[in-house]
Amino acid sequence: MSICLRYLVPVLLFLSLPAHAQDTVTVGGVTKRAFGTPTAFESGDIACYLTLKDDRGATFREMADFDLCAQERALKGKRVALAYRAQRVQSASCQGNPDCKKTDTVILVVAARPAPLAGAAPAPAASPRGQASSGQASFCTPQEVDIFSCRTGAKMVSVCASKDAGPGKGYVQYRFGKPDSNEPLELTLPESQVPPSRAATGEAVPFSGGGGAWMRFAKGPVAYTVYSGIGNWGPRGEKREKAGLAVERAGKQVAVLKCNDPSAVRGLLGPDWFEKVGLKPGNLDFDFPD
Repeated sequence: MSICLRYLVPVLLFLSLPAHAQDTVTVGGVTKRAFGTPTAFESGDIACYLTLKDDRGATFREMADFDLCAQERALKGKRVALAYRAQRVQSASCQGNPDCKKTDTVILVVAARPAPLAGAAPAPAASPRGQASSGQASFCTPQEVDIFSCRTGAKMVSVCASKDAGPGKGYVQYRFGKPDSNEPLELTLPESQVPPSRAATGEAVPFSGGGGAWMRFAKGPVAYTVYSGIGNWGPRGEKREKAGLAVERAGKQVAVLKCNDPSAVRGLLGPDWFEKVGLKPGNLDFDFPD
């Protein structure tokens, strides 16, 4: 049960990339993810087997040097930049027999270094209200389009889409968690990359004095709806903005997380983007919370 580390193929790619760098790399003609958050480590006969999540929440697996399994406590749950190398290992057909001389060439993760969450931006010295302001404004990566992002208390919600999103192609994804952190996101929907019309429902709606839009992602009986709008909602009919996240269970609203600052909501949530990707309202309406 040994790995033949001395038989190295001269294909080496060692990453020390910032979060805004490309999110894939090519090693030995194979495309690999450049960043990931390890969630499980398993030591096998010929390598350490890693289970990771990428920045969009999709799960993937990689073979790694045995040294990576020894670093489980330090790396698990933290976003890392992955360094790969093509090298020869004992063939799987040897079934762990130390006397077997057969080898295979595989792509291994040989190092994992802490990396800040993609999408982070430098923090300004202070907010307009004189309080320290944190830098990360969205969970979307630089390779994606920000459809909706805002902070709700100490958490943040983002809806991110691929730049090629359209009817039947690309993807859109809901992400929720703690910003400015290496911790994995608390929730990603859908977990895989699904075209917008299959991932969510949404609608643009008119209001007296303005208008708004909402977008709903469902998982079983639970639904998460982001919304943003402006209307004559003030005590005397003044214009007011609303934005946030509503959580429903079996069609009944169970929680509302309002954006800390509705005027600071980012994104393209609205009729133009809905039309571009073919998003429909489905068979459920949405009432903007008070």
